[in-house]
This record gives sequence, C-alpha cells and structure tokens, in this order.
Amino acid sequence: MLARQPGVVERLRTAPADGAPAQIDVVTDFVASNPALIVLVVFLLTFVFFAFLFVRRTLSGLREGYDEGYRRK
Repeated sequence: MLARQPGVVERLRTAPADGAPAQIDVVTDFVASNPALIVLVVFLLTFVFFAFLFVRRTLSGLREGYDEGYRRK
C-alpha cells in the first residue's frame, strides 16, 4: 500500500515504459496541490514579460528621438 501525503491529489494507474503519462501525472498533482504557487509564478512571468515590453518600447522611442534630432541638424 502506498502512503499518501495530505493535500496531494493523485491518480494511481500503471504507466507505460516511456514514462510520459507518469510525468503528466506529476505535473497535474503539483498544480492541483499548489495553486497559490502557480498563481505566483504566473504573476511573476506576466510582470517580467510586460517589464520587457515596456523597456523595449522606451529604448526604441529614445532611439527614434535621437535619430530624428540628428536628422534635423
């Protein structure tokens, strides 16, 4: 008999030799048992993505401003 950890959602079934469904079950169990951590990771990834876009837009606008100012001289 397998010992179960409290709060862990799991499905017991045999996995094929390649191990692919077993990995999917591990990820599914992790997501189901740690929703707050998943929300935090998604929030951080979203913040990093939008920060990247903001910095890229700022630097490209700065570059266009310098180029336009140089052409007017």
